[in-house]
Amino acid sequence: MIGKELCNILIEIFESNKFPADSEKITKDITSFIGVDKFSIAIFEQGKDAYRVLLGNYLPLFSKISSKMLDGNNSLSKVVLEETDSTDTSEAYAVKLRYINKEIDQITGAFITNTKPTNLSNFQELMDLLSCFLWLIPSYEKSKVYLEKYRSLWMLTTVFENSQNSAQLLRAFLTIFSDIIEAELIGVVNLSGEEVDILRYVTRKREFERVKLRTSEISDDTMRYFRGSDKVVYKPQGLEEILGSKIMSAMVIPSDIGWFVFANKKESNIYSQTKSFDSMDLDIAKDSINRFLLAKGRIEFDVKLGEEIEKLRRLQSRYELLIEDQKDQIKKMNAVHYISQAIRTMYSVKNVYKALLLGLTSGRLLGYNRALLLVYDDKKDVMLGKAWLGPESDNVENDWKKANQRAMRYSDVVQYLREESMTMELNNQLTQVIENKIFPYKSHPILERCVLRRKIFVANERILNTMGMEAMDLVNLLGTKNFAVIPLVGREGVFGVVIIDNYFTGKPIKESDIEIFKILSDSAGLAVETALNYEELRNKTMSLERQKSLIEYLREFSDSVLQNMSSAIIVLDKEGKVTEWNKKAEMYFERTKEQMMGTELKILGTEFEDIEEMSFQSMRIKEEITLSNYLIQIMGRERYYDIRITPFWDSEKIVLRGVIITLDDVTDRVNLEKERKKQEKLAVLGEMAARVAHELRNPISVLGGFIKRLEKNIDVPEARARYVKIISDEILRLEQIVNETLDFSKEPRSLEFTIFNINKLINDVYILMEEKIKEKNILFSFEKDAEEIPVSAEYSRIKQVVINLLQNAIEATPNNGKVLVETRIGLEKIIISFWNEGIPMDKETTDKLFVPFFTTKVYGTGLGLAICKKIIEDEHKGKIYHESTEDGNKFVIELPRSLNDTNI
Repeated sequence: MIGKELCNILIEIFESNKFPADSEKITKDITSFIGVDKFSIAIFEQGKDAYRVLLGNYLPLFSKISSKMLDGNNSLSKVVLEETDSTDTSEAYAVKLRYINKEIDQITGAFITNTKPTNLSNFQELMDLLSCFLWLIPSYEKSKVYLEKYRSLWMLTTVFENSQNSAQLLRAFLTIFSDIIEAELIGVVNLSGEEVDILRYVTRKREFERVKLRTSEISDDTMRYFRGSDKVVYKPQGLEEILGSKIMSAMVIPSDIGWFVFANKKESNIYSQTKSFDSMDLDIAKDSINRFLLAKGRIEFDVKLGEEIEKLRRLQSRYELLIEDQKDQIKKMNAVHYISQAIRTMYSVKNVYKALLLGLTSGRLLGYNRALLLVYDDKKDVMLGKAWLGPESDNVENDWKKANQRAMRYSDVVQYLREESMTMELNNQLTQVIENKIFPYKSHPILERCVLRRKIFVANERILNTMGMEAMDLVNLLGTKNFAVIPLVGREGVFGVVIIDNYFTGKPIKESDIEIFKILSDSAGLAVETALNYEELRNKTMSLERQKSLIEYLREFSDSVLQNMSSAIIVLDKEGKVTEWNKKAEMYFERTKEQMMGTELKILGTEFEDIEEMSFQSMRIKEEITLSNYLIQIMGRERYYDIRITPFWDSEKIVLRGVIITLDDVTDRVNLEKERKKQEKLAVLGEMAARVAHELRNPISVLGGFIKRLEKNIDVPEARARYVKIISDEILRLEQIVNETLDFSKEPRSLEFTIFNINKLINDVYILMEEKIKEKNILFSFEKDAEEIPVSAEYSRIKQVVINLLQNAIEATPNNGKVLVETRIGLEKIIISFWNEGIPMDKETTDKLFVPFFTTKVYGTGLGLAICKKIIEDEHKGKIYHESTEDGNKFVIELPRSLNDTNI
């Protein structure tokens, strides 16, 4: 209703050029409607490049605002009002109002307020109405003014009929027409010859005067206005020479008797956006001068005069039709407002659709014959037929009469839409034709434009003929080529389209209706979106209620599970205070939950101080910390526990609440493990002793044999030298076996870890092996993720592993074969691989590779890979393993990444 009241107030302002008595009510209504303290509504005066305040309680009425203050404010933004007619300079919020349709895009006014609106949806609705009203009402009032002027032109007919000569006709014409055109000064200028003959008429004095000037006395600035065709000029320089007065605006029109000059438009008792002549005035003046010329020769041109009168009648009819069209547009705008108001407050999508179809087809509202609704199915990505509303029986007039009778029972149109949409069933015959029918929209010349480009489409026979058969599915369904397709556009996309037609009346859908459709498209789309969001919210609320019940159950269930777990569970908050202590924890540590809640773990002893410190460490690094076989003294008893300290997050894993400590008593397992290791150690010692004895026996046998030969050939130099060389080599072999055996069997020593570049170490080892690589003509490749890959390890031990693996790769590679070394950077580890071309090892061999004294060579101790495994896995907590490839073998080392390798 606020739109209708606002429209009426603005019309009264334009018609009376003063502030209406009941404008205070609409001012209060608007401030309440959009949630502001003060506001002003201003119309844009294009001729003055400024805004004029028409309504509101913020700026003085009819005060002027420079357009520079609001330049660029197409959306609500802060401005500083410095050049208003008010002496109060202040900051304000303003939005520039723009009216846009297919043919028009112009600034209509501005809305200024001292505070930001609190109700943005109502504010946007008001801005849309104001943009339209400030274009429509001035256009309407202007049409009325000019219609009155055209009607007043009939006063000239009497003058034309009663005038006896040209001079009398001219003077009578100028006298009457000056009042019609509202000109303060009129001149008729004849430029023929060397003299300029000027007839002036001053409307204020009601006097004529004739002036003659020489052409040479008139400046070129003045003469340029008397060249070319008719024109409207503003603040012309030089015309005062002709008319003898200062000129603000003028119309200069050529004719057979000279140039007509109409200057300085009179002040009007109604509001006007411009105080100057415009193109409409120019048209009226031209028409009147033409009639004057016709009257001048009325005897000779009586027939032509009759034609001119008929022309004026047609012009009058056209403007009357224009006024009727504008009234019809206002009626439709009100109908759209009622429909929008009804569907905006509905929370059922189905009811929104029904109210929309009712509003489109009801004779009390928009009154189209039929409305077809297609909704978007996001799963199938197609449009589906939903409902089709319109007359069904053969007696169309009777159906419309009944529908309108139902509508007229309601005094409130919005109430009619709400109640009818709740009771109406969409199971009519028309709906059954299209219900759930699939309408593909992609590549469809009409539906694709509406759905993807969000454009309104108005069809007629001419347009459809250019589309060929692709659009005939809709034509065949509707039975007419005159229809409109309106997309329902929301913020997130298009929810469907409505197709309307006048199938029974054949009344065409006008181009001017497109603006109505645009407003309806946005309003209905947002209403559908709101209803969908409401239904989604309602479903989520119900789901949350169910989840709440489930959570209560799960809380009770989880508490029961927690208390009955076989592990001790302790929960600490971020300050290290105990917030949970289950029954197993009570049994392990002989403290009740009530005793421990809110306390710190360190009160239980020094071992728990370490656990508490590691809990804080876990919260800092936000990762789980695991402790195996952790010894805790309880009442003089030693107990071993496996401990996991896990960060305790909220349900969304955003906020860290503390840590969860899980303790499992593994004392029995630790004792069994100690006993098992003791037995295994004895077994390994026995096996090692047997293997060492076996490995030592061959060199010792060789030594014994060659020592006897040496005794026999002690006097033969060549034999003696050869036997001494063999004995020396076997002694070195014995030394290697003993060293490798000691290296493998000795207890781990304290290592000195440093951070070094693994790539450089590999390059150093390559230099040592370069001769062997060249001897076998091996193609050696080294690939790396980065030039610098730091690792934290003992340099000499890692170098020993690299030498062993690279040497094995070279020895296992055939002549002219390939060796590839790679260093890669993993998320938590550095990966080093050694691949050589050759025959892949079978699974049986692979399983024994790292077993002490196992070898595939004809020489060697078989301890090399076992020592590598000990260095990598036992000493550096890494991993070493073998992979068989199609054409070779690969040994892979994985080392933990250094904590200091931040530059990787």
